[in-house]
Amino acid sequence: MHELEKVKQVPEMVIDHRISIVGHALFLGDIGALVVADLHLGYEQALEDAGVFIPAVQYRLIKSFILEALQETGAEELIVLGDVKHEFGSALRQEWSETLDLFSELKSRNLKVRVVRGNHDNFLIPILKRLEIPLHDPYYIEEGHLFTHGHKELPLDAWSRDIKYTIIAHEHPAIILRDELGVTVKLKCFLKGSIEKSEMLVLPASSPLMPGTEVNVPRTRFLSPFLKRVDVDSMRVYAVDLSAGVYDFGTVGLLRRLIQRATSSTD
Repeated sequence: MHELEKVKQVPEMVIDHRISIVGHALFLGDIGALVVADLHLGYEQALEDAGVFIPAVQYRLIKSFILEALQETGAEELIVLGDVKHEFGSALRQEWSETLDLFSELKSRNLKVRVVRGNHDNFLIPILKRLEIPLHDPYYIEEGHLFTHGHKELPLDAWSRDIKYTIIAHEHPAIILRDELGVTVKLKCFLKGSIEKSEMLVLPASSPLMPGTEVNVPRTRFLSPFLKRVDVDSMRVYAVDLSAGVYDFGTVGLLRRLIQRATSSTD
């Protein structure tokens, strides 16, 4: 049984004024928007084409989570922060059918839906045009909130606005925890820090098949140029276990020191 199926309610934590973590999503109460990222729909078919066969289960879990989070928060808008689909070079059959089904369901509920383009979102435009869903590239700003996927730097005009929050994805952040016996557990997480003159929030992947970048492992190589130019060690970590809750684990730097200490004690 997947961890999402073990819970009747998505775990939540308020982390800032009217900003809450809701499972692997972010709820922005001041604009009534739920933000999700990195769905990577169609990943199973991409693996199958590469000779790896796994059951096509992630779409059911992602759709169930999004609908439940929308219901719990009462959000009137859904912002998908890039990488709706997985395959770079084309729109696979599975990607097309799952993306069309998800967005059709969301539109039928009279939600405002926006998509910010990610680096995997080639060939997504025909699906969005059919449903009259706007695609923003490379960023979208709403009432002081800047949304971008995070895979490339932004033009200077983006930073000339009055931005309170910069919200990105792409990195798939996660943490590794290890005890003195060498037992490890990996948890997806949100990161909270600052960039330019704004607060920055980094979302984990919504896809259950994307475990993520272990941000607290020494000498981690980050994918996003945003994280390459900020002090990641000072960023706050909010780890998420969908069956257990959301936990404030302190800073990335603290967790790096803890993992180094645990590793040296098992050597």
